[in-house]
This record gives sequence, structure tokens and C-alpha cells, in this order.
Amino acid sequence: MINQMSTDHAVIVGGSVGGLCAARVLADHFERVTIIDHDRLPHGAAHRKGVPQSRHPHVLLDRGRSEMIALFPGFEELLLSRGALDLDPALELATLQPYGWAERRRSGHHMIFASRILIESVIRELVEKFTNIKYIEATEATNLIVAPGDSQRIAGVDVVNKDTGVVSRIEADLVLDASGRSSRVPQWLEQLGFPAVEREMVDADAGYSTVWYQAPAERPEEWWWKGAFPNPSLDEKSTRLEDFYFGLLFPIEDNRWIVTVASWGGRPLPKDHESFAALLARLRTPMLGDAVAKAEPISPVFYRRGMQNLWNHYERWSARIGGFLAIADATCAFNPVYGQGMTSAAVCASILGECLRQGDATTPEFAASFFKRQAAFVAQPWALAVARDRQALGEIEDSSNPTQKQAADIFGRIMRDGMQYPEIGEALWDIFNLNRTPESLMTDANFLTIVSKILQAPPRTAPPKDEALPAYPSEAIAA
Repeated sequence: MINQMSTDHAVIVGGSVGGLCAARVLADHFERVTIIDHDRLPHGAAHRKGVPQSRHPHVLLDRGRSEMIALFPGFEELLLSRGALDLDPALELATLQPYGWAERRRSGHHMIFASRILIESVIRELVEKFTNIKYIEATEATNLIVAPGDSQRIAGVDVVNKDTGVVSRIEADLVLDASGRSSRVPQWLEQLGFPAVEREMVDADAGYSTVWYQAPAERPEEWWWKGAFPNPSLDEKSTRLEDFYFGLLFPIEDNRWIVTVASWGGRPLPKDHESFAALLARLRTPMLGDAVAKAEPISPVFYRRGMQNLWNHYERWSARIGGFLAIADATCAFNPVYGQGMTSAAVCASILGECLRQGDATTPEFAASFFKRQAAFVAQPWALAVARDRQALGEIEDSSNPTQKQAADIFGRIMRDGMQYPEIGEALWDIFNLNRTPESLMTDANFLTIVSKILQAPPRTAPPKDEALPAYPSEAIAA
């Protein structure tokens, strides 16, 4: 066994977005930071085996964009120079809501559209500028080790080189788990005699299928949109299975599209190009099917399930342990269809940075404080993801609770009838982009005034069955 000694050393298990953001923060407080990753990391934007999720669409929410810019000066400029798109989604995406096409308008809000592999490659390039950050590639962490004479402190990790099979021990003052939703660290902690970490899971049996396309070089004149997002219907009486799928045409660098269909409740999903195109054509709008008919598929159909919401509740953990932290998806992972993962990773890294400026990261007190502060943040994206998953399944947490049912009904009215009001749209934009908490709406006078107006008016009804939904959205821009 090879021993690698350290004096002021932080080790990160996992070199994906969460690990990279954490490394950037730890580099300001440790002499050395080592990232251990089971893949051999690519040069540039390329897929790798350990991140199968990279083949599906990823969104950097507004909060994530600002956090990434703060963590990595030059991030946005470098990303855009590599071909990422900077779009106003309310103006440049065609969005089909449950009751019809969303009004096209200038929102003043912009989002970055790019592939996950491009975003991660840019972050990795900026991390590599730090001389005290080192990668150990093609290496699998296999266990945690405790300090000699102190069973309440983690002192490093055992690893094995995947190419040579050589086993080694890397000692550290701090080990941070950033190995994602499949992390085995909770099991390793139990094997060391620590109490079990409580795990919460909400599984809507969701899944999605994705194909990458080369977009046509020349677009038809009526294609004002850069992307499209047809949502599923909320009509529980619909007899068309396709009404309960949503689609996404996501523009990325190099004039390519990532096109996805998804649903919940174990509904079947396509695994070949023919059935994929057939499902697109049967959605509530033929828009995506018509679009891909003019494009060239450049990938197989990427199919994925196993999209549960998972929360390892370290903030409730009874263990007092020093030298160990867990961050991002290794703590709380959401159904990835909602695009909260990269943003949450960046925010959690910023929370870690705030904590590091106030205390010693190797102490049990630091770990307990960080886990509580991280949990206070992740509770927001968790609540949003879980609520949407349950809504998609036609469930609320306790249908026998009249207060909870009333709240669900009110929120449904707001979503259905309120999007024409800027006060509602702005508030919900900030909620879904994690800029503010849902609780803050309860003290927002402008928001509450419009909600009162909505609730006093007759509910908007679904279009009659014989009233056909327009196949395509209007190009007109609302004032």
C-alpha cells in the first residue's frame, strides 16, 4: 500500500460540477486540494462514462448563473465564446402551457443555453488555473479512513487505480464527498461504526429519452423560436396517453438541438429513433415532430430512469465527526428533469465558502453548522421538485388534509390564471430560479394583491374538446 501524507490537504471525492465548485472554494483555504475521479477526464467538451446524465438537457438557472460568475470570474464570457446561447426564454422559446400557448413577451430575464459537457469543460478549465488543485484520474475511492487514536475524525480515503489496480491511501485534513446521487459514503460511514444517515426518497417513477440533432442550416421563415417546451395537459379526463408527456427542444452550441420527451408514473418511453419521432408527432403540438423532421439525428436515443429525489439528511445526523463533509447531489439530489442540480451545486459551494471564512473545516462543530446551512438552502429546490413530481402523479402529500388541499388548489389557480400578470410572472420566475423562497410570497404585497384578484374572478376553464389547440404559437410579441 502506498501512503501519500499531507499537512494541510483537502480531498474531494468526485470531479463533476459539485466537486469542481467545491474545489474552487477550498483552494482559498487549503494548501492543497486533490480531486479524485473514477473517469479519465476529457480535454474539452466531451461525454464521459461517469456522467451519463450529460447526454440530457441541462439548465443553469438564473441563481446558478450568478453564483458561477462569482466563483469563476470570466465564466460567462468563456462559455459564450465557446458557442453557448444567451436567450430570453419568454421571448425566444415557444412554451405550451396546460391551457394553451404562453404569451410571447420580453421578460428582461436571460438564461444560458449550452450542453452539460460544454459547461463542465469551461468550469474544469477555470479550476485548472489554480496551481494548488490537483486531479487524480481513473481512480476509485473505496473507503474512508479514521485518524489513528481518534475514531471521531476522518483522516483520508483508500483508493484504487482503475488502470493498474494499485491500492493506495490518501491522507487528508478534510474529505468532502461530491460523488453525486450514487454516493456510497453513507454506507462507508456505517461500516466505520457511525450511525446511519437518514435518507428520504420521493420517487415519481419518472424517466426521459433524448436525441441530439444537427439543426437545419436554413430555418423556415415562420420559425421565430429558438427552442420549444410543450408541457403536459392537466386534464385528468384526457384519454390520450401522449397528453401526459412533456417535450423539450433545447438549443445548444454549434447549431445543435437536444430534444427530449419525458413523463412520470412509469409511462413508456422510446428507445429507438422511429418510436421517438412517432411520440414527438403525437404530443399536444406537432411542433417538435415537424422540427426534427427537418434536422439530422447525430446521436442514438439516450434513455434514462432512476430519477428519484434523494436527500441524505446529514443535518439531522447524530454523529459528531470531524474532517468530513458532503455537498451537492451527494447530500440532496433532485429529479434532474427540473434542471436544479448545477445551480444547487454552485450555491452549496458558496455556502461552504461562507462557512470557511468563519471556522475550521476539520472540526465536528463546523460540519454540523455547514450541514444545517446547506439543508436550509436545499429545502427550497427539494420542495419544488417534490411538489411537481406529486402534481404530475395527481397527488398531494396528504389528500385528507383540507388545508393542504386548499393550498394546492390555490397554487393551481395562480399557475393557470395568473401568468398574464407581470407581478405573478416575476415572482414565480424568481422562485423557480431559486432567487427567493416560496415563503417570501406571503409578505409580497404586489403578489398577494394579484392573487386576491385572481381568486375573486371565475376560474379559467379548459378549452372545449371541439376547440382545437393551435398547432403553433403566435409570433406576436405582447406589449
